[in-house]
Amino acid sequence: MTKFVLSIATLLLMSFSIIAQNTVQLNINHKLGTDDFAMNTAAQNNMANDFNISRLQYYIAEISIVHDGGTETAITDLYALVDANNATQLDLGSHSITSIEGVNFHIGVDAGKNHADPASYNMSHPLAPKNPSMHWGWTSGYRFIAMEGKGGANLNQTFELHGLGDANYFKVTVPFATAMTATNNEFVLNVDADYTRILENVNVSSGLIVHGETGAAKTALENMRDYVFAEGSFPSSTIDISEINDFKVFPNPTNGLSKLTIETSIEGTYQVAITDIVGKQVAFFNEVRSNSTLEFELNNSGLYFVSLIKEGQPVITEKLMVQK
Repeated sequence: MTKFVLSIATLLLMSFSIIAQNTVQLNINHKLGTDDFAMNTAAQNNMANDFNISRLQYYIAEISIVHDGGTETAITDLYALVDANNATQLDLGSHSITSIEGVNFHIGVDAGKNHADPASYNMSHPLAPKNPSMHWGWTSGYRFIAMEGKGGANLNQTFELHGLGDANYFKVTVPFATAMTATNNEFVLNVDADYTRILENVNVSSGLIVHGETGAAKTALENMRDYVFAEGSFPSSTIDISEINDFKVFPNPTNGLSKLTIETSIEGTYQVAITDIVGKQVAFFNEVRSNSTLEFELNNSGLYFVSLIKEGQPVITEKLMVQK
Protein backbone atom coordinates (compact mmCIF):
# COMPACT_ATOMS: atom_id res chain seq x y z
CA MET A 1 0.00 0.00 0.00
CA THR A 2 2.82 2.40 0.90
CA LYS A 3 4.57 1.68 -2.42
CA PHE A 4 1.30 2.33 -4.26
CA VAL A 5 0.85 5.71 -2.54
CA LEU A 6 4.43 6.65 -3.31
CA SER A 7 3.96 5.69 -6.96
CA ILE A 8 0.86 7.86 -7.22
CA ALA A 9 2.70 10.76 -5.58
CA THR A 10 5.61 10.33 -7.97
CA LEU A 11 3.29 10.36 -10.98
CA LEU A 12 1.56 13.50 -9.71
CA LEU A 13 4.89 15.25 -9.26
CA MET A 14 5.98 14.22 -12.76
CA SER A 15 2.68 15.47 -14.22
CA PHE A 16 3.02 18.79 -12.40
CA SER A 17 6.57 19.16 -13.71
CA ILE A 18 5.41 18.59 -17.28
CA ILE A 19 2.51 21.03 -16.95
CA ALA A 20 4.73 23.69 -15.38
CA GLN A 21 7.19 23.72 -18.30
CA ASN A 22 6.89 27.02 -20.17
CA THR A 23 9.05 28.38 -22.97
CA VAL A 24 10.68 31.78 -22.48
CA GLN A 25 11.57 34.21 -25.25
CA LEU A 26 13.42 37.48 -24.71
CA ASN A 27 12.86 40.24 -27.27
CA ILE A 28 15.01 43.37 -27.29
CA ASN A 29 13.13 46.18 -29.00
CA HIS A 30 15.61 48.57 -30.60
CA LYS A 31 14.64 52.23 -30.07
CA LEU A 32 15.79 55.80 -30.58
CA GLY A 33 13.86 57.49 -27.81
CA THR A 34 10.31 56.25 -28.26
CA ASP A 35 10.72 55.66 -32.01
CA ASP A 36 11.78 52.38 -33.58
CA PHE A 37 15.50 52.28 -34.32
CA ALA A 38 16.76 52.88 -37.85
CA MET A 39 20.32 53.33 -39.08
CA ASN A 40 21.47 56.81 -40.09
CA THR A 41 18.45 58.43 -38.45
CA ALA A 42 18.95 61.81 -36.77
CA ALA A 43 18.65 61.78 -32.98
CA GLN A 44 19.82 63.76 -29.94
CA ASN A 45 21.37 62.87 -26.61
CA ASN A 46 20.71 64.61 -23.28
CA MET A 47 23.32 67.27 -24.15
CA ALA A 48 21.34 68.24 -27.28
CA ASN A 49 24.12 66.79 -29.47
CA ASP A 50 22.81 65.77 -32.87
CA PHE A 51 23.99 62.35 -34.04
CA ASN A 52 23.13 59.31 -36.10
CA ILE A 53 24.26 55.70 -35.90
CA SER A 54 25.74 53.71 -38.76
CA ARG A 55 26.88 50.70 -36.68
CA LEU A 56 25.73 49.38 -33.32
CA GLN A 57 26.63 45.90 -32.12
CA TYR A 58 27.10 44.55 -28.61
CA TYR A 59 27.37 41.25 -26.79
CA ILE A 60 24.97 39.83 -24.22
CA ALA A 61 26.01 37.01 -21.91
CA GLU A 62 25.04 35.33 -18.63
CA ILE A 63 21.30 35.80 -19.00
CA SER A 64 19.15 34.80 -16.03
CA ILE A 65 15.42 34.79 -15.31
CA VAL A 66 14.06 36.06 -11.98
CA HIS A 67 10.85 34.18 -11.17
CA ASP A 68 8.44 32.77 -8.59
CA GLY A 69 9.27 35.03 -5.68
CA GLY A 70 12.91 35.87 -6.43
CA THR A 71 14.34 32.56 -7.67
CA GLU A 72 17.03 33.19 -10.28
CA THR A 73 17.55 30.63 -13.06
CA ALA A 74 20.69 31.02 -15.17
CA ILE A 75 20.63 30.32 -18.91
CA THR A 76 23.93 28.55 -19.38
CA ASP A 77 26.33 29.02 -22.29
CA LEU A 78 24.10 31.41 -24.24
CA TYR A 79 25.85 34.31 -25.97
CA ALA A 80 24.21 36.80 -28.30
CA LEU A 81 25.75 39.34 -30.65
CA VAL A 82 23.04 41.99 -30.85
CA ASP A 83 22.88 44.09 -34.01
CA ALA A 84 20.53 47.06 -33.68
CA ASN A 85 19.79 46.82 -37.40
CA ASN A 86 18.18 43.39 -36.97
CA ALA A 87 15.43 42.01 -34.75
CA THR A 88 16.69 40.38 -31.54
CA GLN A 89 14.71 37.39 -30.30
CA LEU A 90 16.48 35.05 -27.90
CA ASP A 91 15.14 31.60 -27.03
CA LEU A 92 15.79 31.07 -23.33
CA GLY A 93 14.49 27.49 -23.34
CA SER A 94 11.75 25.70 -21.38
CA HIS A 95 11.56 25.98 -17.61
CA SER A 96 9.32 25.06 -14.69
CA ILE A 97 8.33 28.67 -14.09
CA THR A 98 4.94 30.01 -12.98
CA SER A 99 5.58 33.77 -12.99
CA ILE A 100 8.47 36.00 -14.05
CA GLU A 101 9.50 39.10 -12.11
CA GLY A 102 12.54 40.18 -14.09
CA VAL A 103 15.47 39.35 -16.33
CA ASN A 104 19.20 39.94 -15.85
CA PHE A 105 22.06 39.85 -18.33
CA HIS A 106 25.57 41.19 -18.84
CA ILE A 107 26.87 43.45 -21.59
CA GLY A 108 30.01 41.92 -23.04
CA VAL A 109 31.74 38.55 -22.72
CA ASP A 110 32.66 36.97 -19.38
CA ALA A 111 36.37 36.67 -18.53
CA GLY A 112 36.37 32.90 -19.06
CA LYS A 113 35.48 33.30 -22.74
CA ASN A 114 36.76 36.83 -23.32
CA HIS A 115 40.34 35.68 -23.81
CA ALA A 116 39.64 32.46 -25.72
CA ASP A 117 40.44 31.96 -29.40
CA PRO A 118 37.54 33.11 -31.64
CA ALA A 119 38.69 30.65 -34.31
CA SER A 120 37.81 27.76 -31.98
CA TYR A 121 34.08 28.39 -32.56
CA ASN A 122 31.87 27.31 -35.43
CA MET A 123 31.49 30.24 -37.84
CA SER A 124 27.80 30.61 -36.92
CA HIS A 125 28.59 31.08 -33.22
CA PRO A 126 28.32 34.65 -31.88
CA LEU A 127 31.91 34.46 -30.55
CA ALA A 128 33.42 33.32 -33.87
CA PRO A 129 35.34 35.88 -36.02
CA LYS A 130 33.04 38.56 -37.47
CA ASN A 131 33.22 41.15 -40.23
CA PRO A 132 33.47 43.92 -39.15
CA SER A 133 35.51 42.52 -36.30
CA MET A 134 34.16 42.30 -32.76
CA HIS A 135 37.47 41.01 -31.39
CA TRP A 136 40.30 43.24 -30.15
CA GLY A 137 43.05 40.68 -29.64
CA TRP A 138 44.27 37.97 -27.27
CA THR A 139 45.03 40.31 -24.39
CA SER A 140 41.98 42.58 -24.45
CA GLY A 141 39.45 40.11 -25.83
CA TYR A 142 36.18 41.08 -27.48
CA ARG A 143 34.68 44.45 -28.19
CA PHE A 144 31.72 44.50 -25.79
CA ILE A 145 30.13 47.30 -27.81
CA ALA A 146 30.92 48.88 -31.16
CA MET A 147 29.00 52.08 -31.81
CA GLU A 148 29.79 54.31 -34.80
CA GLY A 149 28.13 57.23 -36.51
CA LYS A 150 28.20 60.94 -37.20
CA GLY A 151 27.77 63.87 -34.82
CA GLY A 152 27.71 67.63 -34.92
CA ALA A 153 25.26 70.21 -36.20
CA ASN A 154 25.61 69.01 -39.79
CA LEU A 155 26.24 65.37 -38.88
CA ASN A 156 29.67 65.58 -40.51
CA GLN A 157 31.86 64.62 -37.52
CA THR A 158 32.79 60.97 -37.13
CA PHE A 159 32.44 59.27 -33.76
CA GLU A 160 33.44 55.73 -32.79
CA LEU A 161 33.03 54.14 -29.36
CA HIS A 162 34.45 50.63 -28.99
CA GLY A 163 34.23 49.53 -25.35
CA LEU A 164 35.94 46.48 -23.92
CA GLY A 165 37.74 45.12 -20.86
CA ASP A 166 36.97 42.64 -18.09
CA ALA A 167 36.51 45.50 -15.61
CA ASN A 168 33.70 46.86 -17.80
CA TYR A 169 31.68 43.64 -17.90
CA PHE A 170 28.53 45.05 -16.33
CA LYS A 171 25.31 43.39 -15.18
CA VAL A 172 21.99 44.82 -16.36
CA THR A 173 18.96 44.29 -14.11
CA VAL A 174 15.46 44.72 -15.55
CA PRO A 175 12.72 44.08 -12.96
CA PHE A 176 9.07 43.94 -13.91
CA ALA A 177 6.71 46.22 -12.05
CA THR A 178 4.05 43.51 -12.42
CA ALA A 179 4.89 39.78 -12.38
CA MET A 180 4.16 38.09 -15.69
CA THR A 181 2.32 34.80 -16.19
CA ALA A 182 2.52 32.52 -19.21
CA THR A 183 0.12 32.58 -22.16
CA ASN A 184 -0.31 29.24 -23.93
CA ASN A 185 2.72 27.90 -22.04
CA GLU A 186 4.90 30.74 -23.32
CA PHE A 187 6.51 33.81 -21.79
CA VAL A 188 7.41 36.60 -24.20
CA LEU A 189 9.57 39.21 -22.46
CA ASN A 190 9.80 42.55 -24.26
CA VAL A 191 12.64 44.83 -23.20
CA ASP A 192 12.99 48.27 -24.82
CA ALA A 193 16.52 49.51 -25.50
CA ASP A 194 16.78 53.28 -26.03
CA TYR A 195 20.11 53.77 -27.79
CA THR A 196 20.08 57.55 -27.51
CA ARG A 197 21.05 56.94 -23.89
CA ILE A 198 24.32 55.22 -24.75
CA LEU A 199 25.55 58.76 -25.37
CA GLU A 200 24.23 60.14 -22.06
CA ASN A 201 26.70 62.89 -21.07
CA VAL A 202 28.98 61.96 -24.00
CA ASN A 203 29.82 64.95 -26.20
CA VAL A 204 29.85 63.94 -29.87
CA SER A 205 29.29 67.45 -31.26
CA SER A 206 32.82 67.69 -32.67
CA GLY A 207 33.53 64.03 -33.31
CA LEU A 208 35.01 61.46 -30.95
CA ILE A 209 37.03 58.28 -31.46
CA VAL A 210 37.71 56.19 -28.36
CA HIS A 211 38.62 52.50 -28.57
CA GLY A 212 39.50 50.83 -25.29
CA GLU A 213 38.62 50.40 -21.62
CA THR A 214 38.48 54.01 -20.41
CA GLY A 215 37.01 57.42 -21.19
CA ALA A 216 33.90 57.70 -23.32
CA ALA A 217 34.08 54.01 -24.28
CA LYS A 218 33.75 53.05 -20.61
CA THR A 219 30.98 55.65 -20.15
CA ALA A 220 29.04 54.07 -23.03
CA LEU A 221 29.15 50.69 -21.29
CA GLU A 222 28.13 52.25 -17.97
CA ASN A 223 25.19 53.89 -19.76
CA MET A 224 24.22 50.52 -21.21
CA ARG A 225 24.12 49.22 -17.64
CA ASP A 226 22.30 52.16 -16.08
CA TYR A 227 20.00 53.73 -18.68
CA VAL A 228 19.52 51.95 -22.00
CA PHE A 229 17.34 49.07 -20.79
CA ALA A 230 15.31 51.07 -18.27
CA GLU A 231 11.99 50.29 -19.91
CA GLY A 232 10.21 47.04 -20.58
CA SER A 233 6.69 45.72 -21.00
CA PHE A 234 5.68 42.57 -19.11
CA PRO A 235 3.05 42.20 -20.42
CA SER A 236 2.68 45.08 -22.84
CA SER A 237 0.87 48.02 -21.29
CA THR A 238 -2.46 49.04 -22.78
CA ILE A 239 -1.78 52.64 -21.73
CA ASP A 240 -0.82 54.96 -24.57
CA ILE A 241 2.74 55.97 -23.69
CA SER A 242 2.54 58.86 -26.17
CA GLU A 243 0.69 60.85 -23.49
CA ILE A 244 3.94 60.95 -21.47
CA ASN A 245 5.98 63.92 -22.68
CA ASP A 246 8.67 63.69 -20.01
CA PHE A 247 9.44 61.42 -17.06
CA LYS A 248 12.78 62.25 -15.44
CA VAL A 249 14.50 61.48 -12.15
CA PHE A 250 17.31 63.83 -11.15
CA PRO A 251 20.01 64.20 -10.07
CA ASN A 252 21.15 60.78 -11.20
CA PRO A 253 23.31 59.53 -9.53
CA THR A 254 22.06 61.11 -6.30
CA ASN A 255 23.13 61.27 -2.66
CA GLY A 256 19.60 60.24 -1.70
CA LEU A 257 17.58 63.40 -2.33
CA SER A 258 15.81 63.25 -5.68
CA LYS A 259 13.13 64.93 -7.74
CA LEU A 260 10.80 63.35 -10.26
CA THR A 261 9.15 65.38 -13.01
CA ILE A 262 6.07 64.18 -14.87
CA GLU A 263 4.89 66.04 -17.96
CA THR A 264 1.91 64.69 -19.90
CA SER A 265 -0.35 65.79 -22.70
CA ILE A 266 -3.42 64.67 -20.73
CA GLU A 267 -4.25 65.96 -17.24
CA GLY A 268 -4.65 63.18 -14.75
CA THR A 269 -3.22 61.35 -11.75
CA TYR A 270 -0.69 58.54 -11.56
CA GLN A 271 1.02 56.37 -8.99
CA VAL A 272 4.77 56.11 -8.51
CA ALA A 273 6.46 52.95 -7.16
CA ILE A 274 10.13 52.69 -6.22
CA THR A 275 11.73 49.25 -5.91
CA ASP A 276 15.26 48.13 -5.07
CA ILE A 277 17.45 45.78 -7.08
CA VAL A 278 15.85 42.64 -5.60
CA GLY A 279 12.32 43.86 -6.36
CA LYS A 280 11.37 45.05 -2.86
CA GLN A 281 9.12 48.11 -2.90
CA VAL A 282 10.74 50.85 -0.82
CA ALA A 283 8.34 53.71 -1.55
CA PHE A 284 4.91 54.26 -3.09
CA PHE A 285 3.15 57.52 -3.92
CA ASN A 286 -0.56 57.70 -4.71
CA GLU A 287 -2.45 60.46 -6.55
CA VAL A 288 0.60 62.03 -8.21
CA ARG A 289 -0.67 64.68 -10.58
CA SER A 290 0.56 65.14 -14.13
CA ASN A 291 2.73 68.17 -14.92
CA SER A 292 4.14 68.20 -11.41
CA THR A 293 7.36 67.54 -9.49
CA LEU A 294 7.67 64.91 -6.77
CA GLU A 295 10.46 65.09 -4.18
CA PHE A 296 11.63 62.02 -2.25
CA GLU A 297 14.64 60.65 -0.36
CA LEU A 298 16.21 57.18 -0.33
CA ASN A 299 18.38 56.31 2.65
CA ASN A 300 20.54 53.48 1.33
CA SER A 301 23.08 53.29 -1.49
CA GLY A 302 22.25 51.09 -4.46
CA LEU A 303 20.34 50.81 -7.72
CA TYR A 304 16.60 51.59 -7.67
CA PHE A 305 13.77 51.52 -10.21
CA VAL A 306 11.23 54.35 -10.34
CA SER A 307 8.03 53.36 -12.15
CA LEU A 308 5.11 55.50 -13.28
CA ILE A 309 1.85 53.54 -12.93
CA LYS A 310 -1.56 54.22 -14.41
CA GLU A 311 -4.65 52.06 -14.03
CA GLY A 312 -2.54 49.48 -12.22
CA GLN A 313 -0.07 49.12 -15.08
CA PRO A 314 3.54 50.33 -15.30
CA VAL A 315 3.84 52.91 -18.07
CA ILE A 316 7.51 53.85 -17.89
CA THR A 317 10.45 53.07 -15.61
CA GLU A 318 13.70 54.92 -14.88
CA LYS A 319 16.76 53.59 -13.08
CA LEU A 320 18.18 55.65 -10.21
CA MET A 321 21.62 55.20 -8.65
CA VAL A 322 22.01 56.29 -5.01
CA GLN A 323 25.56 56.90 -3.83
CA LYS A 324 25.82 57.82 -0.15
